[in-house]
Amino acid sequence: MKKITLALIGLLYFNIAFSQTYTTGLVQLSNTSELEYSIQIDVNSTITTLTMIGPDDIWLGIGFDVQDMIAGKDVVIYDGVSLTDRYYGYPGQPEGQLAQGLIPSEDAEGERDWTTTSDTFVDGVRTIVATRENNTGNVNDYVFSPTATSIDLVWARGNYHGNEMVDGFELDWHGIGNRGITMQGLTLSQEDFTVNDFDISPNPANTNFTISLPNFTENATISVYDVLGKKVFNGKLNSISSTIDVSQWNSGIYLVRVSTENATLTKRLVKQ
Repeated sequence: MKKITLALIGLLYFNIAFSQTYTTGLVQLSNTSELEYSIQIDVNSTITTLTMIGPDDIWLGIGFDVQDMIAGKDVVIYDGVSLTDRYYGYPGQPEGQLAQGLIPSEDAEGERDWTTTSDTFVDGVRTIVATRENNTGNVNDYVFSPTATSIDLVWARGNYHGNEMVDGFELDWHGIGNRGITMQGLTLSQEDFTVNDFDISPNPANTNFTISLPNFTENATISVYDVLGKKVFNGKLNSISSTIDVSQWNSGIYLVRVSTENATLTKRLVKQ
């Protein structure tokens, strides 16, 4: 019996350890008027999930493990129609050379590893969720590490419908583009330690929604963010059931985050 108990404990520990998720959280890359752009990267033991959020009428680009358009580095671009797996440079260009002014080359057929799992559009905001294996084996793909680490990112976005090149990304002939670099840390997602859950109803909501906790917990707080990472509401939950007025909020997708001293859990809310 003792051996069985120890085996079960070991199996439980194995499942917990290898189901942990490391995340950047929602990162607002730019909030320039009409060109907002946010991303989130979540990595577990085998799979990386990329979320890209921005206006529906622009393209969005993100490059991994790079601070410039360096040949051979991994890029993902949403071109206004679909998500494409690419790399800086052209076939045969030596790694390390700058690839500015070049359209990032699409990975060869059979090596296009990102799979779009969700593509939603609400009131002008496009949210794209895509997944791929952490290590695809493709030399042009960045290898995501399921540990507490950091990652250099280069990003760009701009109006779509043209073919003028600026720093390796395609911009509208008369449009405005924006780009930058950042370093983001991946930390253990607190959701992995969450035992209890909460409920949002109704969802979608029109004038208000109710947060229902499975049991009352002192010092529970609620924070609500729009898809660009801006906090629109913050408060305390003083009962098992609390109602929030959203009648003045803009229509769209919001992230509702409930936190206690021991855990944090985030869910999506759609405001009609």
